[in-house]
Amino acid sequence: MKVAFYIISFFLIIACNPSNMTCGEIDSKYEKNGEYFFALVLASNGGNNEPGRIYGDVSVEKSVYLLKDIGDEYCIE
Repeated sequence: MKVAFYIISFFLIIACNPSNMTCGEIDSKYEKNGEYFFALVLASNGGNNEPGRIYGDVSVEKSVYLLKDIGDEYCIE
């Protein structure tokens, strides 16, 4: 359930953001039920012009999962 929430939130953020933010830093990687995921950190402005962090999970192919490391940038195509 938690994963579904993050995935839906992530796509809503992208859809509602006029700058079409599609890249983020890989904060963590995990596998669940044979699927591979990156937890991305997307930069955002919080209240009072303070930087904030928005997290979103994205499903990736196993080959991409193995090539990328935590801290790398990943862009959604």
